[in-house]
Amino acid sequence: MSDSAARATSAQTILVVDDSRVIRKAVNTILASEYDIIEAENGGEALRIIHSGANIHLVLLDLWMPDVDGFEVLEAIRNDNNPEISALPVIIVTGHEDDAEIRNRAETIGASDFIGKPFSAVELRNNVQLYILPPDRTNVIPIKAGTKTMPQPDLSAKPQPRTAEEIRRQREERLNIEGQKILAQALRTRQPLSVLRLQVDRVKALLNKTDTEFTKRSLYRIHKTIEGETRHKDLLLRMGPTDFALIMPNTDNSEAREIGKNIFRVIRHTVFRYGDLKFRMTLSGGLSTPRLDSKTQFKTVLALADVRLERAYNGGGNRIVYDDLLATNQEEKEMTLDEAAEALRIGQTSQIAGQASKILSLMLPLLRFINHKAGLQIDDAVKKIQAYLKSIEH
Repeated sequence: MSDSAARATSAQTILVVDDSRVIRKAVNTILASEYDIIEAENGGEALRIIHSGANIHLVLLDLWMPDVDGFEVLEAIRNDNNPEISALPVIIVTGHEDDAEIRNRAETIGASDFIGKPFSAVELRNNVQLYILPPDRTNVIPIKAGTKTMPQPDLSAKPQPRTAEEIRRQREERLNIEGQKILAQALRTRQPLSVLRLQVDRVKALLNKTDTEFTKRSLYRIHKTIEGETRHKDLLLRMGPTDFALIMPNTDNSEAREIGKNIFRVIRHTVFRYGDLKFRMTLSGGLSTPRLDSKTQFKTVLALADVRLERAYNGGGNRIVYDDLLATNQEEKEMTLDEAAEALRIGQTSQIAGQASKILSLMLPLLRFINHKAGLQIDDAVKKIQAYLKSIEH
């Protein structure tokens, strides 16, 4: 709590939730002479403060924070079984890049109002004064004239998460529940199922080159880009600030690869600008398309994709480790040239060695064509390859 906490205990208390120290300091500078200010640098800390018994009268909330974001904090507040918490006024502090869809989502969850970054002292004071509650009242939300009445929480619903750890568990629980449902449908209809795990590469480098606000919005842009490459039947879940899970029902390995390649291609061609700096971002991916039977569990399918994601990320990123490149206990499939190149890039040379002659057969027509068009004069080498392939056929 700031030094202003030493003032009269009747002063109203504002919780400022933003992972930007600059924003928290700005709010403190503008409002500390009139209100007690409590700061939280992330969503998890904000939820701990709210449930610690602190007499909060208003929340200034950033949307884009690592781990637990502002949407999840707002949802946790609005669905809390304690009416004094569920009725807290929450003003969203939003960047100018945030579009109408973002505002609509926050409004639907229960945002009281919005204030843009960067804000002036007058603007911030005026917004706070519209919504700040009297010191002895923390269970009524002042509603602007003409706006809809705030929906009341359903106290009969299952308990809502109160901590960052509970929110993380809730994400994982939703992924497993939805995934198991989709798996059950796949088993009933005898259709394939693919799961693609994705992670954004080099986020620390992005933070070092830019700033927190730009990084947060870049990650949101990546999220929306990935979402734009999915189909209506797919389920995309954000598991963390840089971490996604894409469940693709009725999708075999070949089709899932194409979807993954499209996502990677679009991300690679997306240009990010920060002042005079231009750069591109990349992803790591792990794909799992297992053979399904009655004993298959979604957690197993997901774990396989996670292992491959880790291998892709630790291998330098900007790649997808595909299902059949790491297969060990299923019949080996013939590799395409693209798959052979990918296997070579991630160090799966044993896979290539085992299918060298097949890969060479695929390459031979290309070598002939390039030799003819480019005048490489490698006729003898092409003839040797052809003779070798004929010799191993007999």
